[in-house]
Amino acid sequence: MNAFHPLNRRSALRVGGLGLLGLNMRKLFAAEEAKSRIAPKAKSVVFLFQWGGPSQLDMFDMKPDAPDGIRSPHKWIDTNLPGVITN
Repeated sequence: MNAFHPLNRRSALRVGGLGLLGLNMRKLFAAEEAKSRIAPKAKSVVFLFQWGGPSQLDMFDMKPDAPDGIRSPHKWIDTNLPGVITN
């Protein structure tokens, strides 16, 4: 080998061995993590992604005492709390 080249056969084997060890460490850490992982409680998820629908002003800002043009066109429902209404 060239005397000015810093990489000799022994260094190449050392670097290659460390590289292979690094690749296997990922599998070892993943196995340890899988053992310590807590079992999930949820069995399923319902995700609703809907386009359109009534605006938040119609749903949460109904203004029941406002004139017809401003008030929500939807009927409101009284709740158990006095003064709180919902759609």
